[in-house]
Amino acid sequence: MIERLGEFSSAPPQTRMLVCADGSTTVLLDALVGERLRVRVDHQRQVRAARVRHIGCHVLGAAPDALVVDRRSRILTPALDVISVNRVVIAARRCGQLVPPADELLGPYLKAMGLSLSREPIAVSRGVWPLGGAAPACVSKEYVIDCGGAGRVYVHERFNPRYVPLEYLPPEKEGAPT
Repeated sequence: MIERLGEFSSAPPQTRMLVCADGSTTVLLDALVGERLRVRVDHQRQVRAARVRHIGCHVLGAAPDALVVDRRSRILTPALDVISVNRVVIAARRCGQLVPPADELLGPYLKAMGLSLSREPIAVSRGVWPLGGAAPACVSKEYVIDCGGAGRVYVHERFNPRYVPLEYLPPEKEGAPT
């Protein structure tokens, strides 16, 4: 955790908290926005783990011929601003077991299943925000959610720099994004 803080030492507190957190990102984003978030699934398909080999086989430990779910989604504020863009790959022991309905956020869904969850950080880095024309730098976070005997889930999140900035904003630019 300390090594992650070094790269983000000039970032505002909310960014440092997201970088260092080993728990639910959804809970932190809910607190940041102050309202309940929602999800929009842009793309979801079932594929063989070999098709997403690095994530499916190496990170999640699935056999190459095992089916995994490759999901692309966005976390939205109540005003429909995008707060994060996510890629999730789900390797469940039983097909579809860990896949939330399209309108449910992953973390709260897994928690509601009563699973023993632990998160294993993979990387936190600076990435490129994929939405908008300027392609500004953003915080990017990768981790695995271990769901015990039910399976494992890979998560890669890129956070909107308007909500999770890399640097302090000048006082005239602070405040809630519009």
